[in-house]
Amino acid sequence: MVIDILPLLQIPSAINNYVSAGSIYTEETLAVVTQLLVILAISMQIARGYFLRVLRKFTLRMAADVWWLMFIVLRDASIFLVVFLGFQFFWPGTYQDYAIAVPFQPLAIVFFAFALVVLLIKDTDEDPLYNSVLTILVLIGAVLYITGTVFVTESAASLAILPPTVGTSSSNIWGFMLNTFSSQNNPALAIYTFYACFGLLSLAGLIAIAYSFKGGIPRKSIETVATPIVKHAPQPAAPQSMQQTTQQLSQQDVPQKADQNNSA
Repeated sequence: MVIDILPLLQIPSAINNYVSAGSIYTEETLAVVTQLLVILAISMQIARGYFLRVLRKFTLRMAADVWWLMFIVLRDASIFLVVFLGFQFFWPGTYQDYAIAVPFQPLAIVFFAFALVVLLIKDTDEDPLYNSVLTILVLIGAVLYITGTVFVTESAASLAILPPTVGTSSSNIWGFMLNTFSSQNNPALAIYTFYACFGLLSLAGLIAIAYSFKGGIPRKSIETVATPIVKHAPQPAAPQSMQQTTQQLSQQDVPQKADQNNSA
């Protein structure tokens, strides 16, 4: 009886293929989730005026606080998650796993990282200048990421549904973008993009670390916020004894009795 061991020898290779396919699927899924977060971030920043206008209509302080807190959480959390999930574009091995739009997607993450730094070092909701800077950074990052996803990462799917004559045409924007800006088809551009964007991302990280070592919030700001709370804190009323209370009531009754006698 002869046992064929060839299928057994192919098991490790099959496992590696499944692991590689699962890794690529996860990376592409994270890229799609990142795009949705990009759209959420730019939508919330653009809609800031609407949130402020509705905020003035609330008559209850608690409702206004919840409304504004929802805006802050959605905007800041979406920007942070874009940077957090965008770190996958800064692993060199990822550039050959699927069609990453270079330099669009990695550069978009850099702009969002600098937007996160602006949120860290300045109160953009109190300073119109830095709010404009934040809007510009988020807008540029969103345009870069969405453009790269639509015209490069999704180009293969678009070419698959086009006629062969159109798909191979040199004037076709889908074919041009895929052949020029895809990390799989243009590895030289991919590696240069990695070097440049990794350096800019490191600069943003160094600024954030330096600000953290500096103390984050200046001591004067903390004292300015805390001092009014201490000064205007209500003082508890001193407890009165029964005798003092009786004396005060008797003193109030004396003028009333005098007025009654005069009237009589």
